[in-house]
Amino acid sequence: MSERELDEVQRDALQEIANIGMGQAGAALARLLDTFVTLSVPDSKLIDVAELSRYLSTQQGIARVVRQSFQSNISGEAIVMFGLDGYRELSELMGYEDGYAADAAQSENEMLSDIASVLVGGCVQSVFEQLGCTLMFTAPTFLSLPALIDALGSEIHTRWEKALLLHVQFTLEQGGFAAQLVMLLPDEAILSMKLALDEFLKSV
Repeated sequence: MSERELDEVQRDALQEIANIGMGQAGAALARLLDTFVTLSVPDSKLIDVAELSRYLSTQQGIARVVRQSFQSNISGEAIVMFGLDGYRELSELMGYEDGYAADAAQSENEMLSDIASVLVGGCVQSVFEQLGCTLMFTAPTFLSLPALIDALGSEIHTRWEKALLLHVQFTLEQGGFAAQLVMLLPDEAILSMKLALDEFLKSV
């Protein structure tokens, strides 16, 4: 086992922490939209960046991506990927229906930015609060999935060689809308995460 790989106890602790964070994000989204939200089981794995690009390229039906960096003693990326379907239903749930037709692009960006903020704030913030870390976030950027893959590829060997990937999918009861949240930690942050998980385990 390499020094960057989490052992079984650390993986179990991260899974427990992630479950809480994802649950909080799902509950916050349900409150915002006043509708039922279903979550997949969070999936975490250590992955080569070349594998990461292939993994992302297999994601089907991704229309838009929001990328946001966070900094602390553990720094990384939060990526929210939005599916193709359900935008109009979502806009109605969020009260954007009046202005949607008049300025669809601006309304869509505002809507997706609000959703990304809820998911990232609810999940990523919760995960790191449980580990005793305070995060600062950069402004989110919008891009396509191919552009995200190209950007991550250009950062290989300068920032990423291996990444710790944490992934969950959120779907709504109505409208067919789905979003996926991916949290990525680059090499140097993985070692910090392992130390933080060890400290968390000592405290429970």
